[in-house]
Amino acid sequence: MTFARPILLLLLPVAVGLAALALARTTRRMRRLAAGFGGEEAAGRLTTRELVSFPQRRLRVLGLAVTVMVLAAAGVRFGPGISLNASRPVDLVVALDISASMGARDLPGGRMGRAREVVGALLEALPGERVGLVVFADWPHTLAPITDDQQVVRFFADSLADNFLGERDQGTRVSAAIGEARRQLDARREEGRERVILLVTDGEAHEDEFAVADSAALAAAGDVRIWVAGIGTAEGAGLGGDGAGAPVTDAGGAPVVSRLNERLLRGVARAGGGGYLDVSDDRGLAELAARFRRAPEDDEGSGGPGDPVIWLMLLGLVLVAADGLMDRPGTARLRPPSAPRPRSRRLPQWLRP
Repeated sequence: MTFARPILLLLLPVAVGLAALALARTTRRMRRLAAGFGGEEAAGRLTTRELVSFPQRRLRVLGLAVTVMVLAAAGVRFGPGISLNASRPVDLVVALDISASMGARDLPGGRMGRAREVVGALLEALPGERVGLVVFADWPHTLAPITDDQQVVRFFADSLADNFLGERDQGTRVSAAIGEARRQLDARREEGRERVILLVTDGEAHEDEFAVADSAALAAAGDVRIWVAGIGTAEGAGLGGDGAGAPVTDAGGAPVVSRLNERLLRGVARAGGGGYLDVSDDRGLAELAARFRRAPEDDEGSGGPGDPVIWLMLLGLVLVAADGLMDRPGTARLRPPSAPRPRSRRLPQWLRP
């Protein structure tokens, strides 16, 4: 679920509170009216409406009506939604992990194969937008500065392989990659453009997780958002072997297993103001493309039959009408007066023998 105008969600508690206050004031007026009729019992004989108790059912109905109307005003969109502003052009820098762990074969085609597919899907989702490509291991390297010639980016992305670096950097520094991506955004900054960093990695960073999150928050300061695409599985896979060189082992001779570190990646996405998606399968990749795909401006809030805003507004109007029906007097007959208490047949004390 996404919102075109999320700032309007702040109106929700205010609107519900105002509805509750209005009903409370109405209840106080009804109680004074009942007192003017001679009390609750007398008022009950004159009307079929409840004049004393607080109308909890009406509050629930009005609260739901207010909620759906605020959601409609905020431009709610269900499903993957649109993460980029349809009215603004985009500058996107992809920071792609090419460290040794990305050579793991826990996915069909390997992690690097999936990473190339991610870049291709993004280019298809953002035709005509400016895109840059940064690769990183222990140090970041800019392969393609931000450019509107996406074929350059596609060429470099398709050239990436497990052994792309002749001498592999030792380790994975996600914070350095995020910083380099931000520098590339700043180098060709143009006003009015939405600026996004997409980190594509398995999350095996040889850094403190809090330091990585701090670097993401620093890079996202201002008008930059950082999204994260995770590649790999929780079970992981060993490095090397199967024609990729000798298996990598630790100091004790045990095989080194690389696993997807979702905790770190989710932390980066939260600090960067974006979102995290596991793109290891086709469903995740399709969702990532859907989040980055920009709708035409004339489709944004078009009010078509499939627009959820229209249905939410209709539901809100129905609920308001239901509240109005609750406020109508009932059709039941007036309550009969309560039967008088029978008088005592006992004689007064002074007449008793």
